Amino acid sequence: NIADARDLAKMLEEEGLPTQRLEASMSQAVHQRYEQDSQRAVDAGVFGAPSYVVEGEIFWGQDRLDFLQRRLNKG
Repeated sequence: NIADARDLAKMLEEEGLPTQRLEASMSQAVHQRYEQDSQRAVDAGVFGAPSYVVEGEIFWGQDRLDFLQRRLNKG
């Protein structure tokens, strides 16, 4: 069950991977950052994922990555 942190930690351990980042992701600081970033997305007009915002312009959806790349290259 990947929704259970204990199961995720067990899977990481079984693969010889560190669990510190998983544990850190459950901290209050990370939760607060998530809430702040979520509010910034709402304020920017983001309405789906994946979304990218460049200088106020929203690029939404996997099929818009080429437009995003052109915008980034333009500067």
